[in-house]
Amino acid sequence: MYCHKCGKYLPNEGYVCKFCGALMTKEQIENQKRLNNKASSVKLKSELYGGERIIYKKEKEKNNLTGIFFILGIIIFLIILAIILNVL
Repeated sequence: MYCHKCGKYLPNEGYVCKFCGALMTKEQIENQKRLNNKASSVKLKSELYGGERIIYKKEKEKNNLTGIFFILGIIIFLIILAIILNVL
């Protein structure tokens, strides 16, 4: 469906065009309700079990170690750079 005022694509939910703020016509609202009723009958697994990503403990530990090694690498690089600059 497209907005009758600006011609942009209308959102699947709500009664207002997100681009120009115009209210949808009665026909557009009815059509949207019909489409949403058909779409709501299909459930995705992520909707049934929650859409959030599960991070397991091992993955968190791996991310923490990666961050620690990255910071240590930067510190060592800065120390070496300071030593080189003091020698010159």
